[in-house]
Amino acid sequence: MNRWYQIRRLRGAVTLILVGVLALLNQWNILHWDASWPLFLIVLGLLMLVERAAWTADVRARQQEQEYAAGNPAYPAGQPLGSAAGSASWPPASPPSSVGSGPFVQSHPPTPEDPGREDR
Repeated sequence: MNRWYQIRRLRGAVTLILVGVLALLNQWNILHWDASWPLFLIVLGLLMLVERAAWTADVRARQQEQEYAAGNPAYPAGQPLGSAAGSASWPPASPPSSVGSGPFVQSHPPTPEDPGREDR
């Protein structure tokens, strides 16, 4: 699973924790609800920045993996970098039929309808 999905799944939990903390601060008369709306904007903005950074890192890692696989015919197709190094079957007996036809470039994060989405 990539970092973008892990961070994306935290969005609801972080929002719920923020509401709980603000409710507690409201009960203690430290910060009232009408003055706490900027905290929602700040927290959601920070989550968006972290998601964007994770998305960029995942795309770069995928591009590096495809460049490595394209330059190494003994590299098994579809296998992430580093996972085959300790494998008993490394290097494979025969090279894979299709390693990759070009660089991986995806301009936007995947939507739930994308066929490559990991559902776990």
